Amino acid sequence: MAALSLHEMKILEDIPAEELKPIERLCQEVFYPQDTELAFDGEDARFVFFIRQGSTELVARHPETGQKVVIARKGSGETMGFSSLIEPYHLSFTIRCLEDCHLYRVPRAQLLQTLKRNPLLFEKLRHRIAKHVFPSLEKALDTLQRAEDRGGWYPQQDDFKPSGPKEGEIL
Repeated sequence: MAALSLHEMKILEDIPAEELKPIERLCQEVFYPQDTELAFDGEDARFVFFIRQGSTELVARHPETGQKVVIARKGSGETMGFSSLIEPYHLSFTIRCLEDCHLYRVPRAQLLQTLKRNPLLFEKLRHRIAKHVFPSLEKALDTLQRAEDRGGWYPQQDDFKPSGPKEGEIL
């Protein structure tokens, strides 16, 4: 499977390519090998990541036990790091590459400046963030609660439904 372009990202679907040009200019194409941790729980969220190819998992610490819990898996076409656009601009999870990943990395400061200069694009993106991120947040909180209820800390395969490639799917 070829790496996806910016306008193929789920959160940017149906936004004309011309309108995405200001964001496209900010995109840095980056590669991270399998098992790389890109960002860490508690750090300043400095980037938004668009997955062009590969898959990642988001790992959080349980608020009561401090144990690690996989709260989501992300695949090609998905986005991570919207914490960088929402105050207090801190990550609440660690991002780990499950396989080699080709990403677009967009610096927060530059993206915020660009969106302030493009209020219509900013409004479209805000609605899409709400539509995509809040359901994911609810699932993450449910996963953390189930981990506590079971007394375990690592959810089983059936505890979440990855929205990226299915297990065994060739990318």
